[in-house]
Amino acid sequence: MQDRTIHNPISGERATWIETSAESGGKRTVAELEVTPGGGVPKHRHTTHQERIEVLEGEIEVTVGGIRRRAAAGEEVVLERGAAHSWRNPAPDRNLRFRGTMTPGHPGFELFLRVWFGLGRDGELRSNGIPRRLGDLSLLAEWDPSILAGPLRLLAPLLRWSARRARTRVRAAELIRRFGGAAPEGLQ
Repeated sequence: MQDRTIHNPISGERATWIETSAESGGKRTVAELEVTPGGGVPKHRHTTHQERIEVLEGEIEVTVGGIRRRAAAGEEVVLERGAAHSWRNPAPDRNLRFRGTMTPGHPGFELFLRVWFGLGRDGELRSNGIPRRLGDLSLLAEWDPSILAGPLRLLAPLLRWSARRARTRVRAAELIRRFGGAAPEGLQ
């Protein structure tokens, strides 16, 4: 059985799977995330699902279309498909805890998070959270293309080529074996 809680020591994030895409029959992916002060994610865009953030503790700052908005415990933020956004914990001294729901479920995101956190745990990420190996970054971008927003999208052709190469060299199978999960359909 896979761990339900995973931790990334580089970013300080902890995620607990409440319901995976497989468990919900593809209807949703639900996870609770705990984020240390100042932690967060850069600009990204979900093209296949809506993201709902329910703040459980602390406060989150979400930027959508250049507009920043803060939400506190008990409040929700809904990010529609295609909306480029980023989020962070703005508090200097308090963790943020929120429940994120993706509708429909996103097995690629689940695999992305497991492998990315695992790479962090095993010292295979740089201090900025980027994998040390181009092939690993390429596989992460293939499993969850939302990370290719803004200027990073210009790297998409190179990353697609590198991901194919990493798969043929069995790196994808090794990462899945080490950190759990399953390759999304069509990306085995």
